Amino acid sequence: MNNIKLIYIDLFCGAGGTTTGVEQAELNGQACAKVIACVNHDVNAIASHQANHPDTLHFTEDIRSLDLTNLILHLRRMKAKYPAALVVLWASLECTNFSKAKGGLPRDADSRTLADHLFRYIEEIDPDYIQIENVEEFMSWGDMDEKGHPISKLKGRNYIQWTNKVMSYGYNYDWRLLNSADYGAYTSRKRFFGQFAKKGLPIAFPIPTYSKNGDSGMFQIYKKWK
Repeated sequence: MNNIKLIYIDLFCGAGGTTTGVEQAELNGQACAKVIACVNHDVNAIASHQANHPDTLHFTEDIRSLDLTNLILHLRRMKAKYPAALVVLWASLECTNFSKAKGGLPRDADSRTLADHLFRYIEEIDPDYIQIENVEEFMSWGDMDEKGHPISKLKGRNYIQWTNKVMSYGYNYDWRLLNSADYGAYTSRKRFFGQFAKKGLPIAFPIPTYSKNGDSGMFQIYKKWK
């Protein structure tokens, strides 16, 4: 247990895939990360997550309305238990109303404001890292017209404003577009990953080990996509 270096709070936990990935992480052959609490408004998702991860504290609540009192108390207990651990706020923000898969249909403006509700969590939790995952169109987040369609000339304005505001809390920021197949997954799903780190802490992204054709790179030989 003393090897735990990262404790996670997952604000959009779903059925538990992210939690499983986090807890499979190892350092020197030992588990090094633990999800201590998660939030999701969907009862079925939380029930599934609880079955898979019974030791995690679960909140069946919309992140916009959750009273943070019990979450903060639990975090204090976990920080006392794992004093060497850094705190990570994981926020896989709802992506439907950013995705190009939505086509020409109107976007839900209320859903697109979920990112703005992270600020009270940042202020109360004071995480060392904030990690976000979304569709790549998240970077084009901007204002919409009265019919709910993005205004092309304002594309990306809200994204830039939002990242700047997060950084104003004392974070550095970096991002990548990563393809799951490049890391051994059976899907070529490309996603946006962003990391905010308190100044002085490093930001790192995984090194690909696969490529579409299994070619040789400058520094290594890649396995062929599964």
